Amino acid sequence: MEKNQTHISYGLVTGLVMVVVGVTMYLTGIALVKGMAYLAYLPMLIGVIMNAVAYSKANDGYVTFGNVFGSCFKMSMIVGILMVGWGILSLFIFPEMKDKALEMARQEMTKNPAMTEEMMDKSLMLVKKFYNVILIAGSIFGSLAYGAVFGLIGAAIAPKKGERPETAGDNF
Repeated sequence: MEKNQTHISYGLVTGLVMVVVGVTMYLTGIALVKGMAYLAYLPMLIGVIMNAVAYSKANDGYVTFGNVFGSCFKMSMIVGILMVGWGILSLFIFPEMKDKALEMARQEMTKNPAMTEEMMDKSLMLVKKFYNVILIAGSIFGSLAYGAVFGLIGAAIAPKKGERPETAGDNF
Protein backbone atom coordinates (compact mmCIF):
# COMPACT_ATOMS: atom_id res chain seq x y z
CA MET A 1 0.00 0.00 0.00
CA GLU A 2 1.25 3.49 -0.90
CA LYS A 3 2.34 5.59 2.07
CA ASN A 4 1.28 9.21 2.58
CA GLN A 5 4.35 11.41 2.20
CA THR A 6 5.37 14.45 4.26
CA HIS A 7 9.01 14.96 3.31
CA ILE A 8 8.49 17.58 0.59
CA SER A 9 6.60 20.13 2.65
CA TYR A 10 8.74 19.60 5.75
CA GLY A 11 11.93 19.75 3.65
CA LEU A 12 10.95 23.03 2.01
CA VAL A 13 9.89 24.69 5.26
CA THR A 14 12.95 23.42 7.15
CA GLY A 15 15.29 24.57 4.38
CA LEU A 16 13.75 28.03 4.37
CA VAL A 17 13.98 28.27 8.16
CA MET A 18 17.65 27.23 7.96
CA VAL A 19 18.31 29.98 5.42
CA VAL A 20 16.66 32.57 7.68
CA VAL A 21 18.62 31.33 10.71
CA GLY A 22 21.85 31.32 8.69
CA VAL A 23 21.34 34.87 7.41
CA THR A 24 20.45 36.08 10.90
CA MET A 25 23.54 34.43 12.34
CA TYR A 26 25.74 35.96 9.62
CA LEU A 27 24.30 39.45 9.98
CA THR A 28 24.71 39.37 13.76
CA GLY A 29 28.24 37.98 13.50
CA ILE A 30 27.43 34.79 15.39
CA ALA A 31 28.17 32.60 12.35
CA LEU A 32 31.83 33.58 12.45
CA VAL A 33 32.25 32.49 16.08
CA LYS A 34 33.93 29.09 16.25
CA GLY A 35 31.41 26.31 16.87
CA MET A 36 28.33 28.50 16.48
CA ALA A 37 27.85 27.48 12.84
CA TYR A 38 26.44 24.20 14.11
CA LEU A 39 23.54 26.16 15.60
CA ALA A 40 22.23 26.55 12.04
CA TYR A 41 21.52 22.79 12.03
CA LEU A 42 19.14 23.01 15.01
CA PRO A 43 16.16 23.79 12.73
CA MET A 44 17.06 20.71 10.70
CA LEU A 45 16.98 18.49 13.78
CA ILE A 46 13.61 19.92 14.78
CA GLY A 47 12.29 19.66 11.20
CA VAL A 48 13.40 16.03 10.83
CA ILE A 49 11.76 15.03 14.11
CA MET A 50 8.56 16.88 13.17
CA ASN A 51 8.60 15.17 9.75
CA ALA A 52 9.08 11.75 11.35
CA VAL A 53 6.13 12.23 13.68
CA ALA A 54 3.95 13.74 10.91
CA TYR A 55 4.84 10.87 8.56
CA SER A 56 3.84 8.32 11.18
CA LYS A 57 0.62 10.20 11.93
CA ALA A 58 -0.22 10.58 8.20
CA ASN A 59 0.00 6.80 7.91
CA ASP A 60 -1.94 6.07 11.12
CA GLY A 61 1.24 4.79 12.74
CA TYR A 62 1.55 1.91 10.27
CA VAL A 63 5.17 2.57 9.46
CA THR A 64 8.47 0.88 10.18
CA PHE A 65 11.75 2.36 11.35
CA GLY A 66 13.02 2.14 7.76
CA ASN A 67 9.94 3.90 6.35
CA VAL A 68 10.36 6.81 8.76
CA PHE A 69 14.12 7.01 8.23
CA GLY A 70 13.58 7.04 4.46
CA SER A 71 11.12 9.91 4.73
CA CYS A 72 13.54 11.84 6.95
CA PHE A 73 16.46 11.23 4.60
CA LYS A 74 14.42 12.36 1.59
CA MET A 75 13.58 15.48 3.55
CA SER A 76 17.28 16.10 4.21
CA MET A 77 17.97 15.81 0.47
CA ILE A 78 15.45 18.57 -0.19
CA VAL A 79 17.10 20.67 2.53
CA GLY A 80 20.47 19.96 0.91
CA ILE A 81 19.24 21.19 -2.47
CA LEU A 82 17.93 24.38 -0.87
CA MET A 83 21.22 24.88 1.01
CA VAL A 84 23.23 24.52 -2.22
CA GLY A 85 20.95 27.05 -3.90
CA TRP A 86 21.28 29.43 -0.97
CA GLY A 87 25.07 28.91 -0.86
CA ILE A 88 25.40 29.93 -4.51
CA LEU A 89 23.05 32.87 -4.07
CA SER A 90 24.87 34.02 -0.92
CA LEU A 91 28.10 34.38 -2.91
CA PHE A 92 26.43 37.19 -4.82
CA ILE A 93 24.46 38.72 -1.94
CA PHE A 94 27.31 38.63 0.60
CA PRO A 95 30.56 38.64 -1.43
CA GLU A 96 32.52 39.68 1.68
CA MET A 97 31.57 36.37 3.34
CA LYS A 98 34.35 34.60 1.48
CA ASP A 99 36.99 37.06 2.74
CA LYS A 100 35.69 36.82 6.31
CA ALA A 101 35.81 33.01 6.16
CA LEU A 102 39.38 33.11 4.84
CA GLU A 103 40.44 35.53 7.59
CA MET A 104 38.85 33.27 10.19
CA ALA A 105 40.73 30.28 8.72
CA ARG A 106 43.98 32.27 8.86
CA GLN A 107 43.41 33.08 12.53
CA GLU A 108 42.86 29.40 13.29
CA MET A 109 46.02 28.44 11.40
CA THR A 110 48.14 30.90 13.39
CA LYS A 111 47.28 28.94 16.53
CA ASN A 112 49.23 25.97 15.14
CA PRO A 113 52.94 26.54 15.91
CA ALA A 114 54.01 24.06 13.22
CA MET A 115 52.30 26.13 10.51
CA THR A 116 54.64 28.53 8.72
CA GLU A 117 53.51 31.73 7.00
CA GLU A 118 54.26 30.14 3.63
CA MET A 119 52.16 27.07 4.45
CA MET A 120 49.27 29.30 5.54
CA ASP A 121 49.46 31.33 2.33
CA LYS A 122 49.47 28.20 0.16
CA SER A 123 46.57 26.66 2.09
CA LEU A 124 44.50 29.83 1.94
CA MET A 125 45.26 30.26 -1.76
CA LEU A 126 43.88 26.75 -2.40
CA VAL A 127 40.80 27.40 -0.26
CA LYS A 128 40.20 30.71 -2.05
CA LYS A 129 40.56 29.01 -5.45
CA PHE A 130 38.14 26.20 -4.58
CA TYR A 131 35.87 28.13 -2.20
CA ASN A 132 32.75 27.67 -4.34
CA VAL A 133 33.33 23.93 -4.69
CA ILE A 134 33.99 23.61 -0.95
CA LEU A 135 30.82 25.58 -0.18
CA ILE A 136 28.64 23.44 -2.45
CA ALA A 137 30.20 20.13 -1.38
CA GLY A 138 29.94 21.14 2.26
CA SER A 139 26.26 22.00 1.82
CA ILE A 140 25.51 18.68 0.14
CA PHE A 141 27.50 16.39 2.41
CA GLY A 142 26.65 18.35 5.56
CA SER A 143 22.94 18.15 4.86
CA LEU A 144 23.11 14.45 4.04
CA ALA A 145 25.35 13.52 6.97
CA TYR A 146 23.31 15.49 9.50
CA GLY A 147 20.14 14.27 7.77
CA ALA A 148 21.18 10.65 8.25
CA VAL A 149 21.98 11.12 11.93
CA PHE A 150 18.89 13.22 12.58
CA GLY A 151 16.83 10.72 10.56
CA LEU A 152 17.91 7.94 12.89
CA ILE A 153 16.83 10.07 15.85
CA GLY A 154 13.50 10.93 14.19
CA ALA A 155 12.84 7.31 13.24
CA ALA A 156 13.53 6.23 16.81
CA ILE A 157 11.14 8.86 18.23
CA ALA A 158 8.22 8.47 15.81
CA PRO A 159 5.45 6.08 16.90
CA LYS A 160 5.45 2.89 14.82
CA LYS A 161 2.98 0.02 14.57
CA GLY A 162 4.79 -1.82 11.79
CA GLU A 163 3.31 -2.54 8.39
CA ARG A 164 -0.46 -2.26 7.99
CA PRO A 165 -2.04 -5.70 8.27
CA GLU A 166 -3.54 -6.83 4.99
CA THR A 167 -7.26 -7.49 4.84
CA ALA A 168 -8.88 -10.24 2.76
CA GLY A 169 -9.95 -7.73 0.08
CA ASP A 170 -6.43 -6.38 -0.41
CA ASN A 171 -5.14 -9.63 -1.95
CA PHE A 172 -7.20 -9.30 -5.12
